[in-house]
Amino acid sequence: MAKHPGRESEVTMTARCLGGGCAWESEPTPADVSSGGCEAHTVTTGHTVFAVTLEYVALVTRE
Repeated sequence: MAKHPGRESEVTMTARCLGGGCAWESEPTPADVSSGGCEAHTVTTGHTVFAVTLEYVALVTRE
């Protein structure tokens, strides 16, 4: 079996700041267009560590 992104699916990215006690989280954005706002958050706050999640719809096919 093979697992791969579906043609109609879009890879989205979300990010969450891991700076001590910071509650900042990004909205889901297309992964190929944006960094999820991490750079802007770093410029504003100086925070530099983020948890980043990529998500897409996977299709599983029999080979």
